[in-house]
Formats: sequence, structure tokens, C-alpha cells
Amino acid sequence: MKEYMLLLFLALCSAKPFFSPSHITLKNMMLKDMEDTDDNDDDDDDNSLFPTKEPRSPFFPFDLFPTCPFGCQCYSRVVHCSDLGLTSVPSNIPFDTRMVDLQNNKIKEIKENDFKGLTSLYALILNNNKLTKIHPKTFLTTKKLRRLYLSHNQLSEIPLNLPKSLAELRIHDNKVKKIQKDTFKGMNALHVLEMSANPLDNDGIEPGAFEGVTVFHIRIAEAKLTSVPKDNLPSF
Repeated sequence: MKEYMLLLFLALCSAKPFFSPSHITLKNMMLKDMEDTDDNDDDDDDNSLFPTKEPRSPFFPFDLFPTCPFGCQCYSRVVHCSDLGLTSVPSNIPFDTRMVDLQNNKIKEIKENDFKGLTSLYALILNNNKLTKIHPKTFLTTKKLRRLYLSHNQLSEIPLNLPKSLAELRIHDNKVKKIQKDTFKGMNALHVLEMSANPLDNDGIEPGAFEGVTVFHIRIAEAKLTSVPKDNLPSF
């Protein structure tokens, strides 16, 4: 019996430590996939979901102490806070976040500093909330924002001072009645505009609202238009 116990002890001592596939391994794989995507893209190409290259430490390819808003799920610079019954944008969103998902909540207002400092933010999803107001200075620091989804809310106007970098804006099923002049001024990258199911009539589109904007896809179905407002639409 003593000999058996001795052999068992020696076997345990010589065995290699066991590490199961962990969250760290999965996160490393995701980060590596992002880096490979970045390596295959040109520096000026912002069409991928995570277009911006950022240097990483070869010793710590993941965040040792990541911060994440309570109740949300955070990984690979994506913050998921959907379906949580939130009434406001959560604080302490990591500054290097690329995408924030806040759909299916009860948020009524976006305040001035809700996304302050998120200079790498690429996509913001706010569909299916109770939004009635977005502060005109909300997007001053999100200069890389490309996708903004505001559908199924109660907004009465297009938010002011939208980032010039926007390529896609979806504000379907709101209460927008008017598009003011210069609303999209300087937004040369805007290619997709979805604003159907709003009570927008012919007089609601002011001359110059789309001046200088070239849109590849625009949809204004289920509105109150009685004719095609040719002179007030963007170039195609």
C-alpha cells in the first residue's frame, strides 16, 4: 500500500498543470481576430466594425482589470446593455469602447456627457427606447461614430450636431415632422438614411436640409408625403 501511495504521489508531482479553455483564451482569440482584420485593411478604411488600429502590449493582450457597467456584458471593446430596463445611459463605459448596445430599454433622454470621452466609438444602438430628447452636444467627442440607430423611439426631430463621420443613420418609427436646413450639413460620409414611419409631409423638408450630402440609400416610407420632394432630397 505504501508503494502504491508513493507512486501516486510521484505521478501527481510530475503532472503538468491543467488549464481549461477560459474567458481569457476566448478573449485572446477575439482580439487576435480583430488585429488580423485591421492588418488586412488600409489605414483610411473605416468600413469595418472595428476600423481603428491601437497598439497593444505584447505582455498583456487583454485588460487585466476591465471595467463594465453593472448588469452589462463587455468584451472586445463591445458593451452590451440591452434588455435591462435601464432608464438612463450607464456610467463608467470604458473609454476604448467601439460599440454600445442599449436597445430595448426605457431610456427617455440622452444627456450631454453620456458618451463623453468615447473617442473610438464606432456604433451606437438605441433602438426601442423611450427617447424624446438628445442633448445637442452629445456627439461632440464621438468623431469616429459611423452607425447610429435610433429607431422605435419618440424623437420629434433629427438630433443636432450629428458627427460628420456618420455613414448610416436609422431613425425609423419616431415622431419627426420636420427636417431643418443644414441638418446634415458636412456629412459627406452619410450613405444610408432610414427615416420611415415618421409623420413627415412635403413641407417638413426644408430647402437645403440635404445640401452637399450624397446618399446611396434613403427610405421615407409610411410618411405623409403627397408627392416626391425632388428639389429637397439629397443627391444620389
